[in-house]
Amino acid sequence: MKKWIMPLCLVALFSSSVFAGQMTLRLTTNHTEDFVTSQAVRVFADRVKERTNGEIVVECYYNAVLGEEKAAAEQTQFGAIDLLRISISPMSEFVPEFNGLQLPFLYANAEHYWKALDDPEIGLKLLRDQKAKDAGFYGLCYYDGGARSFFFRNKMVRTPADMANLTIRVQESSLMIGLIRILGANPTAMPSSDVYGALQTGVIDGAENNLPFYLSQSYPEVAPMITLNEHTRVPDSLFMSMMTVNKLTPEQVKIIEEAAMESSHWQRKAWAEEEIKARQRCLELGCTITELTLDEKRQFMDMVKPLNAREGAANISIIEAIGKLM
Repeated sequence: MKKWIMPLCLVALFSSSVFAGQMTLRLTTNHTEDFVTSQAVRVFADRVKERTNGEIVVECYYNAVLGEEKAAAEQTQFGAIDLLRISISPMSEFVPEFNGLQLPFLYANAEHYWKALDDPEIGLKLLRDQKAKDAGFYGLCYYDGGARSFFFRNKMVRTPADMANLTIRVQESSLMIGLIRILGANPTAMPSSDVYGALQTGVIDGAENNLPFYLSQSYPEVAPMITLNEHTRVPDSLFMSMMTVNKLTPEQVKIIEEAAMESSHWQRKAWAEEEIKARQRCLELGCTITELTLDEKRQFMDMVKPLNAREGAANISIIEAIGKLM
């Protein structure tokens, strides 16, 4: 477990609290309040409150007000945050096995992706794996994070050669940093809250994410050139602090687990609808969407093969199991 010391005053401010038989749990996400996954965590919160007859209230905090994903994860380890909505990309820095779920071009399509995440011996097993618990996290569910593609300030990109020497923002993940490097560009890891300004001022040339998130951050204003190469499908996830788990009864934990899974199924349907709307909205805003030919996409796939071989070696059993689901 990574060591991180939370000042006592912050622990008192942010950790779960109990008043007159009611326990309040704090949930954090770096998404905007109207984002589809933020709506899903509210579904989760509503069902927890309803099924515990108000004994457990989940307060949701948006826009990374309790810290960006990596910092929020560190606070969750020590119980200063109870519930964490996080991409598994930064989560893999705490539990490396999650890299086995996010290698580039790992999934054939969305159906294959969800088969793997819902499999009790693959995705679901990783959520509750002892290694995650030892790191301080109790996995509850996955949310759809869509297919991630590149977007740029003023560059049309069709092949990896077009990315040579460009500076690209990535999440704080060794795998994602390696992906950008192997494509010939220069990776820069930074919090999502800094990306708009970095694009606006030319500190970076581009970044990568899914279209709904791209829109939620107003990126069309500063990076209207989109390349739909769909290089990764990186799940979002919901975790609870093990310190919070230890404060709850088994019955309360079960209610929270069930509410989380129901919110996951709600979010999947909402996400599919949101992706269709997001693409249309990008066109309405004047974005240039570049769709790749099969040959152009294969160039990206071929470039990342050495990365997948290197990064996948530690998780070969997971990767092989995912491959058998196709």
